[in-house]
Amino acid sequence: MPSNRTAYTAADSLSQARGLSASISSLSSTPSGRNGAASHISKTYRQASTLFLTRRLPEALSTVLPLVTPPQSDDDSNGAPEPAPVVRASRSSKVKVWSLYLTVLNAIAELDSDDGKEAFGTQEWRAICHKVREGEVWEEVVRNGYHGVEGDVDAEVVINLYVAAPRPSSHMQSR
Repeated sequence: MPSNRTAYTAADSLSQARGLSASISSLSSTPSGRNGAASHISKTYRQASTLFLTRRLPEALSTVLPLVTPPQSDDDSNGAPEPAPVVRASRSSKVKVWSLYLTVLNAIAELDSDDGKEAFGTQEWRAICHKVREGEVWEEVVRNGYHGVEGDVDAEVVINLYVAAPRPSSHMQSR
């Protein structure tokens, strides 16, 4: 079925995510900006949720990515990289954002091949499927959202990741 959807490339999505992530991070660097950043995270979450619920998966992904992607560092300092904006969110907002991100990725990976390639382009769709199926999402969540500490990941996020994880087929379980 023909579609008017714009195919998003991984580079475009990541570039947009890093740019928005940098602006969100700058918002939250001052005490008065923290409320603004929390409001922005909440507003972005609601927008991405609406896009997901209307099955506009490319737009949902590009909307939630800036929240879970660390901003690109412009300097070559040896300091720790800036965390993703979601790190500064309240616990409940953090759980909601990560759960939405995991749900969007899973929905994308479950698209049939033709729909996935049409919506995202062959390379990006395959990269997303690989990330979901090979468990790379867990590493991304831990690194970008919990400062690399697996034990700090909220239980609800772990459960959502487990529920969204692809299951091995029955012939693989018997080995």
